[in-house]
Amino acid sequence: MGAGAVGPVVADSGPLIHLAEVGLLGLLRMFEAVHAPGAVWSETVGKGLVNEADLMGLGNVCRRDLRREDVREYAHEDGLEALHDGELESLCLCRMLGVFTLLTDDLAVRKAAKRLGITPVGSLGVVVRAHKRGAISVKEAENAIVQLYDLSSLFVTRAIVDLVIDELRKSSSP
Repeated sequence: MGAGAVGPVVADSGPLIHLAEVGLLGLLRMFEAVHAPGAVWSETVGKGLVNEADLMGLGNVCRRDLRREDVREYAHEDGLEALHDGELESLCLCRMLGVFTLLTDDLAVRKAAKRLGITPVGSLGVVVRAHKRGAISVKEAENAIVQLYDLSSLFVTRAIVDLVIDELRKSSSP
């Protein structure tokens, strides 16, 4: 990607699904690379929730298949056995690749990521980052956030949506 690209990220299923539901997968182009573990691929592309051509068309998405034994060992070492396959593989891949940003909307995974020194960024956070980088205007960011709330399967309260929009407006005013 260009010199302005944000470093690499690992993606859990949620943000891929939610951004695809509202036609915003293109926002992921701001990242140098988006690594998607095999289990996430199965949960998104494999279930027809995200179009493979759309993902691969971004030019920075890479599917990464992990060995089941490695993931099980990682889960046991870090006490993560309660997480689902895609979530576990996402966290494990962060460690394997030395990537410190995880795209996830799942609260349990966000907590685990923080505990492991990984920065979780949700679907709304992707929109905010795109705006901060100048990829979209404040109005486009507001519309994207409202679409994620109104049209996608993302579970977020209206209070959070309003808070994010207020923060966007504050950061954009002169």
